[in-house]
Amino acid sequence: MNEPADLTELRDLFAGKPHPTADRLAPARTALLAEARTKRRLWARPAGLRRVMLAGGLVAAMTAGAIAVQTFNPSAPASAAEVLRLAAEAATTTPWPQPRDDQYLHYERIAETRSEKGVANVGPRHITGEVWESVDRSRPGLLWHKPSKSWPQDYEYKELLTRCPERGAGRPAYADLQGWPTDQEQLRRKLAERGNEMLPGKDAATQTWNGALNILGSPVPPKQQAAIYKIAATLPGIETEELKDATGRSGIAVTRVDNRGPGGAISRESLIFDKTSYTLMGGQELVPGHGRELWSISRPQVTDVLPAWSKSLKRRGCV
Repeated sequence: MNEPADLTELRDLFAGKPHPTADRLAPARTALLAEARTKRRLWARPAGLRRVMLAGGLVAAMTAGAIAVQTFNPSAPASAAEVLRLAAEAATTTPWPQPRDDQYLHYERIAETRSEKGVANVGPRHITGEVWESVDRSRPGLLWHKPSKSWPQDYEYKELLTRCPERGAGRPAYADLQGWPTDQEQLRRKLAERGNEMLPGKDAATQTWNGALNILGSPVPPKQQAAIYKIAATLPGIETEELKDATGRSGIAVTRVDNRGPGGAISRESLIFDKTSYTLMGGQELVPGHGRELWSISRPQVTDVLPAWSKSLKRRGCV
């Protein structure tokens, strides 16, 4: 091994690449951990190839995350439980904002409804919602509804969202979720209770799964997010497939199949994850007789105040 020459080649190879940041290194770190768990025997490879892989992987991990993803590109996980385990790990290792109770989480949620065979009154439509969510719900939130050109019948509107205690607790505030247990049994009970509110009378696994999907439809603190994925990994009827979210991005999905559809028809509800980082991209619901709904959610940002234009809005009631 000619160490000076090797180092010179590596320096030239990665010259001009952006310096590492937490956001750039997060996908690389997750991919590296996934590669470490595979059953491949790296040390059985020829010494020259092994040296190049180790040197290239180390420098790539120290530079932009995109380079490391190319070096450590693990095979698709063999099971839905493994996807959810990797998603749980990604939830606690990927950078995530730490908001105060008096701040807002600002994110985008897109939903697209498509007609399926035998369904004449569903979709198609595509709606983009820009959301400002009060962390502790002590102040009204904000929704900017921005329909796409593909659904001209719909209209754009901006609305202040006020919580109404008389209508029930609704989805827990982000600040409330931070206090949720991460203990598996305690959290499982809370998810099942949530699912029972939406689908009373179903079995515990179905209630738990639907409670999880409901909670994950908006930002969830990393520790609770990871714990939810670990619980979902233990539920029966889950499988993997490749799906696209509402933005058209392709991801690896964990789908649960049950007979929740009309007349006991088989329904499929999915969580869709990034194929490399295993962060949550969105989901899909496919129920015979009700069509297909895709959704996606962006990573939240933290802001202290609502946009200035929100001051001119009138409250339309409460949610």
